[in-house]
Amino acid sequence: MIPPPRVSGTYEPSSQTSEADELLVERAQRGDLAAFSILLHRHKEEVSRLLWRFTLNAADLEDLVQEVFLRLVRYLPAWKAHKPFLHWLRRVTVNVGRDYCRRQQTQGRWVVQDSPAALLQTIQDPGPCPASQTAARELKQLLCLLPSDDRVLLSLHYLEGWSFGEIAETYGWPSPLMKVKAYRAKKRLRKLLENTP
Repeated sequence: MIPPPRVSGTYEPSSQTSEADELLVERAQRGDLAAFSILLHRHKEEVSRLLWRFTLNAADLEDLVQEVFLRLVRYLPAWKAHKPFLHWLRRVTVNVGRDYCRRQQTQGRWVVQDSPAALLQTIQDPGPCPASQTAARELKQLLCLLPSDDRVLLSLHYLEGWSFGEIAETYGWPSPLMKVKAYRAKKRLRKLLENTP
């Protein structure tokens, strides 16, 4: 597991850990490093799990988790409690993953060249069952061949269980655009599946 980012201050898993995220954020915005540390520890696994959907190796995953927490440090002072903190953190996380996908496609590095066995050695699916890990790896290889928005959309909907409405809200896409994007993404994935031996 990726170790949590280091922050100064003390982290004490006491009654503070049951404190609502929004209260911890308010404390962190006032400079309470212990509250910030609790937020990092509380959400590190979910951030890692979400980002796993977008990465092909453990080093990139660790870098992306660190990027999410750096953005958290940078933007937390401006965060306002109009929506739950976790909703905002997921949006930041998905945006980091989406940016990564776009960079990989632009650099031409997004084609999976490793064999499934080699891929298994580089990064593990957080799922508990070996059969589901194999299926997730194969699906991940297919998704890597899609444009970044398609990859994000299909990963969030089918692998993370987000509704199309939640995805549209996260990206600010109007409902008609979301329906078109979903239709096109599913069509491209279907075409890939048909051409896969």
